[in-house]
Amino acid sequence: MVQPGYVLLDVAVPQQVFGHWPDYVTACWPGGAPYELTLVSAVPAGNSMVPREVEPLDRLDTADTVVVAGVQDPTESPDAELVERLRDAYSRGSRMVSICTGAFALAAAGILDGRSATTHWHWARLLQDRHPSVKVRDAELYVEDTGVFTSAGVLAGTDLCLHLLRLDHGQAAANTMARFLVSPPHREGGQAQYIEHIPPGGDSEITDVITWILEHLDEPLTLESVSRHSHMSTRRFRAVTGTSVMNWVAMQRVARARELLETTRLGIDDIDHQCGFGSAESLRIHFTAMTRSSPSRYRRTFAA
Repeated sequence: MVQPGYVLLDVAVPQQVFGHWPDYVTACWPGGAPYELTLVSAVPAGNSMVPREVEPLDRLDTADTVVVAGVQDPTESPDAELVERLRDAYSRGSRMVSICTGAFALAAAGILDGRSATTHWHWARLLQDRHPSVKVRDAELYVEDTGVFTSAGVLAGTDLCLHLLRLDHGQAAANTMARFLVSPPHREGGQAQYIEHIPPGGDSEITDVITWILEHLDEPLTLESVSRHSHMSTRRFRAVTGTSVMNWVAMQRVARARELLETTRLGIDDIDHQCGFGSAESLRIHFTAMTRSSPSRYRRTFAA
């Protein structure tokens, strides 16, 4: 959903992740792309402030998920009809999502009352001052609170969209889209969640460490063994990835377990061995903590 003064990338990112799929991505899903995407706006189509293909707000009446794009200047109050339509959509059970300053529209509709939420750090204080009942978490990349999702800046919006794709269709689906987007690490909340490809750039030190960890994920890694190989301080690793070394290792192991559960018939003991958890019980504990699902239930949901 676009608003007057919208941020172009806030509109483009959800379209790319959920709607405008090339053959390479669509081929991974029998029957084609799994979403039907519609752009809606309070401003009539043809206005220079909105894309030409937008439809009126009443299309929100049938939306399963509503994604609100951010605006350049959130100090201006959102459109009154738009706020009312958002409130109605939420009451009907639509999943509510905001990119960046789109959180101001959700807050104006009362949808964020009593919930944790985030927005761009530059506007976080304004969101908190304007809506005191919202628990603003300005250090998070994105926040999920009882079915309502908010993200920080534009790139964090990409992380959130990939997270939603993973929730809906599994790790392999998110990996395929991230690979097509040549995405940087797929991060969950304030942490680096998964790296499908090594991030480009000239930081050979962190690239070497990440490569080595992923190549040895099935081994009994410790902080000492990683440090011996990398010669990198734990503080620098946290600054680059957003989390500690061993927490990052655990998240990569869970991500690998997700994909093995989706794409193979391996038993839990075999998956535990390939992911390096040390025991099937350790796999279950970490997997449940990070995905809110047991390995067996996850397999039933997302197995090809």
